[in-house]
Amino acid sequence: MAIKKTTCVNHPDRPAIGVCVITHKPICAECSTQYEGVNYSREGLAILLERRALAARKTGRGSRLVELTAASLSPLFLYLIYTFYHYGFNILIDLFE
Repeated sequence: MAIKKTTCVNHPDRPAIGVCVITHKPICAECSTQYEGVNYSREGLAILLERRALAARKTGRGSRLVELTAASLSPLFLYLIYTFYHYGFNILIDLFE
């Protein structure tokens, strides 16, 4: 079986060293960008980063809301805990006097 030699999609005079995992286009060494151990073309890397940014924005809204709610309610919870222990210990002290 003969191996088919492919050329770069951007540079037809250069042999392709890999295929972009997003666009599935053959790319040469100059066009290839290795990110996290995987070959990407410039277009493929831009698409990947855009997808990740979109996913981060989608998941980031909910987690920010939880963080803000927890931060705004934490003084109330601390006050309730303080009040419970303060009055609870005073009642116990009064019982044993």
